[in-house]
Amino acid sequence: MFGLGTAELLIILFIALVVLGPKELPKVARTLGRGIRELQRAKDDIKKNIEFEDDTDEKTGFQAPEKDKNA
Repeated sequence: MFGLGTAELLIILFIALVVLGPKELPKVARTLGRGIRELQRAKDDIKKNIEFEDDTDEKTGFQAPEKDKNA
């Protein structure tokens, strides 16, 4: 995961615990989890839209007009 080993993750978690404190750490982790989940949903929606449009173009035979080479 991002080239981090167990030791590095433990150090990062320890520093976060010291900086944020035991009361704030769960709130921050929950907020980060929600943010990551929203980004994944947005990515999946965009990916589905692109795949859907690609499938639609192949089925209808639609091709984008070619650019005028004289211009």
